[in-house]
Amino acid sequence: MIITAASFPTPDLIKRVNNPAVWDQQGRFASLQAAAANSALTRMSTLLDAAATKAQRMQLFADTYRDLAEWRYQLARRDEGEQLGTTADLCRTRIGRGYVLDPFGAAHLFGEDPSAPGSRLSARLGNFIRMRLETESPGAAELQNIVVRPDGSTIGGNFLIRGELAHEYGFPGHYAGTFCTVTGELADRTTLQRDAFGLVADLEEQRAAGRTDLLDDPEAQQAFRSAQYYLYQGPEYRRGSDATLRVLQATLHTRVFGAPPALPQDIDVVAYVAGQETFDDYLKRNQSILQPAPDPTTTGTLDRPSQETQHQRNGGLERG
Repeated sequence: MIITAASFPTPDLIKRVNNPAVWDQQGRFASLQAAAANSALTRMSTLLDAAATKAQRMQLFADTYRDLAEWRYQLARRDEGEQLGTTADLCRTRIGRGYVLDPFGAAHLFGEDPSAPGSRLSARLGNFIRMRLETESPGAAELQNIVVRPDGSTIGGNFLIRGELAHEYGFPGHYAGTFCTVTGELADRTTLQRDAFGLVADLEEQRAAGRTDLLDDPEAQQAFRSAQYYLYQGPEYRRGSDATLRVLQATLHTRVFGAPPALPQDIDVVAYVAGQETFDDYLKRNQSILQPAPDPTTTGTLDRPSQETQHQRNGGLERG
């Protein structure tokens, strides 16, 4: 076991009631994520060892993402049963030219306990979007995140909107009074996902060439953080992306750096509501490196012992 449950802290956003027993039950999902990450790491590493080009490495990363989407679907189907038309089907349904919307705002809008961690976080996220709209786009009901690509060019990311605008994206009007994030355009999402896998492929090429200091290289760390933002700005599936992308990030990080990350509990929603620079700064402060557990059955995966890196863990802007 190289990647452990410590990589996947329980998101505050799913804690919709003030009941520690329920939180403990929710926290068990981390072990399932760790098992999926280790399985993906073993399978992916074997194939990467035989890869000779950047294009081949990028394709393997994309294949791993899709395999993990299938894993998430199978988990959901186990919980919901095998009948057609369940929400489990959305875990492997591509967004395509459509959109995914996430509402945030005051707990009473969702009929939840306003004192629960998830309710408080949702309210803070809604307020954060409101402040960004007022500061960056005064008087407007919509703001688009602009993302800087690896070559320095820019591309459109997701949208931050007032809930009253949701109907323009095909969603019913009951989101009035909330603030929402809406996924970006298909072409932009596809480009950002490709950019993410390209950055990680560059890191993997350096690792394969014998570099053992990537974990200590600020530029390498910056590249991986950018890839993380791109992945969240370029989701592929309608449901389950949060868990799928957490497992994917842990798998990729462990491969190229030789150590698993402790992902921030609210990494997903921060990526949705924050701009690129804000997200990067947030990860610098809140994402840490874990000491991998020894796994004698896996070879060629960990080239060096990792060092424990501590970061200040501030209250961030989550979802599970």
